[in-house]
Parts: sequence; structure tokens; C-alpha cells
Amino acid sequence: MGLLGWLRSSDYRYRAVTIILYLNDPEWNSGGNLRCFGEDDTSSIDVNPTGGTLIIFDSSKIEHQVLPSLMDRYALTLWINEAVNTNHC
Repeated sequence: MGLLGWLRSSDYRYRAVTIILYLNDPEWNSGGNLRCFGEDDTSSIDVNPTGGTLIIFDSSKIEHQVLPSLMDRYALTLWINEAVNTNHC
């Protein structure tokens, strides 16, 4: 199992929802797209980080990555975490 497979099978993340507001120029075309993978891992959707774009997705179910950018890209990101049971009694 490769690193990506391990990360997908582990419960290392407690993020339930990811919210991203892109703050780049509305005419942005310098890469840095958000790639969201389908359940079959063979399909994906790329979101261009143009200014004013708001993305909300279930990050516990949608695997994603940020592609390389030719310039600094700006975004306001909020992660909503799942409740974690820290009671070890």
C-alpha cells in the first residue's frame, strides 16, 4: 500500500467539512487548481482558484489535492472537525 492508500485507509484526519474562499484575481489563470477525486479514483474535477469562488465539500469523503501554482495563490480556508472521543477510560 502506497502513502496515498495508507492516508485514505487511516483515520488520521478528523476534518468533516472544508470551506475555501479564493482571494485571487477574478481573472486567475496561474494554476493551483483544487483537484477533487471521484469515488473510483479514475475521475476528477479541477476547480480554478479564481477570486470570489467559494467551495464547500465533505473532506472526509472527497479526496483532494492542490495542484502546483505558477504564482502565490490566496485563499481563506475553514475546516470543521468531527467530534473526537478523547475519553480513554
